[in-house]
Amino acid sequence: MGAALLAHAGMWVCDRRWPVLSLRHSLVLVGLVLAVVAVLPLHHSRDLFLYDIYGRAVVEHRVSPYTTAPSELGDPTVDLVAGEVARADLDVRPRVRGSGIDRVLGRRGIRTARSACRGRSSQLHAPWLRSCSSRGGTRDPMAAMALGCSPVMLATVNDAHNDVLLGLAILVVVLLVDDRRYVFAGGVAAIAVAMKVPAAVPIAAVAAWVLWRRGWRPAMWFSVPLFAAVTTAYLAVGGSEAMRPLRESSGDDSRFAIWQPLRDARFEQLLEDGVRWRVALDTVRDQMSTYALALLVIALAVAIWRFRRAGHPGEVAGIAGVVLMITSTYVMPWYPAMVLPVVALAWTSRTSRVAQVQAGFLLLAYAERPGNDPTTWLGTLLEQRAVWVNLAFLVAALWWCRPAHVDEHTPAFLAAWRSDAAIASDE
Repeated sequence: MGAALLAHAGMWVCDRRWPVLSLRHSLVLVGLVLAVVAVLPLHHSRDLFLYDIYGRAVVEHRVSPYTTAPSELGDPTVDLVAGEVARADLDVRPRVRGSGIDRVLGRRGIRTARSACRGRSSQLHAPWLRSCSSRGGTRDPMAAMALGCSPVMLATVNDAHNDVLLGLAILVVVLLVDDRRYVFAGGVAAIAVAMKVPAAVPIAAVAAWVLWRRGWRPAMWFSVPLFAAVTTAYLAVGGSEAMRPLRESSGDDSRFAIWQPLRDARFEQLLEDGVRWRVALDTVRDQMSTYALALLVIALAVAIWRFRRAGHPGEVAGIAGVVLMITSTYVMPWYPAMVLPVVALAWTSRTSRVAQVQAGFLLLAYAERPGNDPTTWLGTLLEQRAVWVNLAFLVAALWWCRPAHVDEHTPAFLAAWRSDAAIASDE
């Protein structure tokens, strides 16, 4: 894994010293690599089987996956889900909507569903790469290869995570906003948020950029369809009840998140104070989710302000996604797949490099098997120093990163404010 990450990082050196392939040849090469990883066995995660359970809950069991846990269905697919998710005492409800494939495939089985998910992920990769090269202001073949040959993206396609589709949706949003097709962009943004709620963070950053650079009317044309569609969707599947799984999972934490040392110390302190184990766990989860939300809001405000002069909305979405990956209490190695396609629009920028390095850190760290005791010295080192690594990423994102393309024109929002002020002064 380390060798693959180093080889990928070497693309920045190759781009300067060696002749590169044409864009067409680069896309063919990436397509071949994607085809290989798409047919290999699942390597790490078993989330794909959860997607299947959510769909079967709707299509076969006729129940809502928002109110019925997989363990309550008696579905044999539960046994295919790895680790703790398969235990019947856990209440795992969907963070994604997975019923579409099952409605089409019926009872054809897990193998067909897996092939469909992976095929959809890999087939959509080539349009991504072409969009990143032609619509993003560059036709650099290395930009296509940097995204398509990223170990993070290849691992995500191999495990058939929906983050691949999420990254596609966010990329489409920023390209539509750049073309000033705000209503259409708002509709696609609603699909992204419905797919996975964290997509709201980079999309909110895009909305802020539109308000600042284009004015309040374009911001309304973008935001109103988005808000209306998401609200209608949640009302249709249960209203506040559909939000309960999100609230229950808000305190989840992962081993290499920035909050893990604080979480462990606080948990041990509560146990020493005589607090019961379950109460202590719930208390710590609530506290960590509150701290993470506060840090996300502050860091996001700083990042958006620093990128307010960005010439393309993709840069704002990219830095917002990077901040989200760093400040979250729960982040997995496939989560950056929602950010990498957008940052590839300016693939040699500082934001792109921070995003790639942070994604590589997660991929390398989670190469360790799950559990409290890492199996190698490297896993132990990464787990012990994860908080400092994440803090370094956060400083880099908020201080070192800057827009690759700057728009020197007066922002529409500021111009409108000055115009209103001048009118008021004259009166």
